[in-house]
Amino acid sequence: MKTIRNLTIKPIKVPLPGAKSLRLGPKAQGSVSDPAAEHPALLRMVEAGTIEVLEGSTFGHGPAAGKA
Repeated sequence: MKTIRNLTIKPIKVPLPGAKSLRLGPKAQGSVSDPAAEHPALLRMVEAGTIEVLEGSTFGHGPAAGKA
């Protein structure tokens, strides 16, 4: 899993494969699968500086939670 972070101060809609999307509020973050993080539309948003993709997930429980 990868974490997607909205770098803007506006809510955004991040396109994902399979006609799905991830809605993120201002400065919010969400989790997507590794293959979804390679979606061309998502990569264009990364290049534009709208979002950033972080390794690992910051959600969940246990010793690895929060260590992105």
